[in-house]
Amino acid sequence: MADHGSTPAAQRGFTLLELMVALAIVAILSATAFQALSGALDRLGRGHTEAEALALAQSTLNRVGADIPLGNDEVRGRTEDGFTWLVQTAPYEGPAPTTGLLTGYVVRVTIAWMDRRNLRQVQLSTVRVAMRGAS
Repeated sequence: MADHGSTPAAQRGFTLLELMVALAIVAILSATAFQALSGALDRLGRGHTEAEALALAQSTLNRVGADIPLGNDEVRGRTEDGFTWLVQTAPYEGPAPTTGLLTGYVVRVTIAWMDRRNLRQVQLSTVRVAMRGAS
């Protein structure tokens, strides 16, 4: 009969070297997973900020002609959450009828913000129609 209780001590359990190698592998895998998760959260936050900037650009563009006048000028502002906005309006230079009651304006809205140390911006532009002489 075989004696199962007489196994030498060197053959039982793991050696210190094996435990250290396993710990090193776990540490490398944890660091890689943390870096991937951190990058994903950073991209998510950046996407959210860009969506906010785009919504601000759209709402600012909707204000042009109401509380932001059409004309040949610039209007600037800053929001409480760090966005700066610029509205530029100028007469439309394309083919247009020389007679009639309507005239066109090119409207450009730029929203800018700092993302870490980089200046980021979103820009929307359109052509608006207004009564001639009522800018």
